[in-house]
Amino acid sequence: MIDPTTETLDELTRNDMKIIQAREGYRFSMDAVLLAHFAEVRRDDQVLDLGCGSGIISILVACREPSAHITGLEIQPDLADRARRSVQLNGLLSRVEIVHGDLRRMGQAFGPRRFNLVVANPPFWRQGEGKPNPNQEKLIARHEVYSTLADYVAAADQCLTRGGRLAMVHRTARAMEMNVLLHEYGFGVTRLRFIHSHMDQRANLFLVEAVKGSKSGVIILPPLIVYGADGKYSEEINRIYFED
Repeated sequence: MIDPTTETLDELTRNDMKIIQAREGYRFSMDAVLLAHFAEVRRDDQVLDLGCGSGIISILVACREPSAHITGLEIQPDLADRARRSVQLNGLLSRVEIVHGDLRRMGQAFGPRRFNLVVANPPFWRQGEGKPNPNQEKLIARHEVYSTLADYVAAADQCLTRGGRLAMVHRTARAMEMNVLLHEYGFGVTRLRFIHSHMDQRANLFLVEAVKGSKSGVIILPPLIVYGADGKYSEEINRIYFED
């Protein structure tokens, strides 16, 4: 099931789930876990995980709502393969499907198929920004080598039903860009939450929910604080990881 020379088998924080990850390549981080918790998953939802990477969000969403069917789309073949094996390892083949494909070619990947919910943890950095990683797998996951933020929003627009929800996580430095793109594609922002490493620090990430065709107002949720004054995870982060 895994190659111990190049891969690790890591335990998730709930439901005895496990995930296969590269020793040296892309490995999921907290933002994926927070997005999986933030997304509003409803009974019998058809969910699309755009750029699913290791499959972490797909697996966590499947744990949250047993009636949902989740499809993960991933452009990197090795990541898609690991995600598919993780799904099999956790006994989720009947509810989670991993597709190797390009979100810029949604028609080719899914044809007329539509979804109720799209979740996406896109690359945070434009090309030329940040510090490019020499590991190609990490570089593609973190920088807009293949797909831009606009590509993600366009893909969500193409595959969502009217009234369908899009949940994303991104850097606060790109919040205005995100808002403009969502407006251009006919999405209305309905929930917004900022993530702070510490109470007295500015937010560095944000979670956003937008609804296709919605004109309702946005709800600004309380800030999510990652670390307490003692330097340990906050009570809410512990609940997200171990209880919810």
